[in-house]
Amino acid sequence: MESGGMGKPTTPVLRTGREPARRPVEFSDRASRLWVVIPYTTPELTRAALSFAAAFGQGLGVCVQLIDVQVVPYPCPLSQPMVSREHSRHKLRELARQSGLPVRAELVYARDQEEGFRHVLRPASLVLLATSKRWWRTAEEKLARSLSRAGHSVAIMPQKA
Repeated sequence: MESGGMGKPTTPVLRTGREPARRPVEFSDRASRLWVVIPYTTPELTRAALSFAAAFGQGLGVCVQLIDVQVVPYPCPLSQPMVSREHSRHKLRELARQSGLPVRAELVYARDQEEGFRHVLRPASLVLLATSKRWWRTAEEKLARSLSRAGHSVAIMPQKA
């Protein structure tokens, strides 16, 4: 395995084609727009994060990068994930349609969730995560901590369970 820039061994990542934004968004506008990354976690939590981004970003020209990193176990090749690609794409398209925001959806297959995000996120990304209120640390909170340690700005929205 190769060694990444942070001294950690890298795992393979397969990045599928990006879904186009729901509304046409010029890539050259990227610098002048507020881009918010929303990792897909569960349909309910992702929908809550998208709703918050829509309410928060009214009048700010918010664009969303919706990223679904799917972990593929080692016996399976990255090019043949256990979940149908079409099903995963449909799930992301439906969430994007319901949000009413310009959304660029991206499906990433990786051996490790953190490595998948490390591969796809731009430096110092603004990440919005919804999480269920629990007395223990949730998977979303663990992901938020990992992304924060990697240099991203992470906002967590606790949701009632």
